[in-house]
Amino acid sequence: MNKRQIRKPLLYLFFLCLTAMACYGYFVEPSRIDVKRIVIRDDALHQAWGEIKIVQLSDLHLTVFGKREADVLQRLTEIRPDLVVVTGDWVQWNRDPAAALQFLERLRAPLGVYGILGDADLAAGRRTCFFCHPGGDVHRLRQQPKILKNGVEEIALPATGKKIRIAGILPQESADTDLTGLFENWQQKNEPLLFLGHFSAGWQEVKNNAPLLWLAGDTHGGQIALPDRIWQKFHLVDYPQYMAGLFADGRHKWLYVNRGLGTVSYFPFRIGVPPEITVITFGKAADRDGSRGE
Repeated sequence: MNKRQIRKPLLYLFFLCLTAMACYGYFVEPSRIDVKRIVIRDDALHQAWGEIKIVQLSDLHLTVFGKREADVLQRLTEIRPDLVVVTGDWVQWNRDPAAALQFLERLRAPLGVYGILGDADLAAGRRTCFFCHPGGDVHRLRQQPKILKNGVEEIALPATGKKIRIAGILPQESADTDLTGLFENWQQKNEPLLFLGHFSAGWQEVKNNAPLLWLAGDTHGGQIALPDRIWQKFHLVDYPQYMAGLFADGRHKWLYVNRGLGTVSYFPFRIGVPPEITVITFGKAADRDGSRGE
């Protein structure tokens, strides 16, 4: 058998594998939701927020309310979070937000549902107003969920009498603004801050004067599992140094980047990077400086 005769079946096999992988990435993995449970071991956060259970959703990129969305709501019923947060990109780029609005209005949690807008949401133009104002009525603000736009809220914890300070920012502000001044206003001495930012930009630069948990999304974890050095060398996504997972600087400052639930319209595949619901709880520090998470 000559080289040409060998090469032809290998070529067929290659295209067969490629087709199978594409089918899996399009039809199967985007629906295989991974419930990721994270314990952040930090004495200050644990003392302030106790046994609270936070669920983070991100990057839904909704076009229709379908089986995946119903599955997410069912998972949340089973998880029973105390607080739900959504870190942007509810709707697919340049699409009608009706399906995203239908989804967000069904989210429930005892301490409330809070969210921010992502850059895809802002692309909806004037229809973006429906995220913050029910029915588009600019005289009313949506309370469930509450969309944070460069502001801070306080959430009372009935069981302990303590509170959670939660802040959120618009995506263009996160990318273009020096956040240090904002954080100085938002943070109070020794009171931890839960911050929602669609991007991780600025996390490392912010000087926290109190414990900080920054929750972000945007990257989708890359949607395809590739070595970190490839993402960083070719800069295929924004902020490739924070692709997904938990990061800490050892000074009670934490970042968690959620892989998201949806995909972008121009690349609707996930391979080795399943969609994610993140469940975050807090524990006592595993070591002296409280810099470990699991």
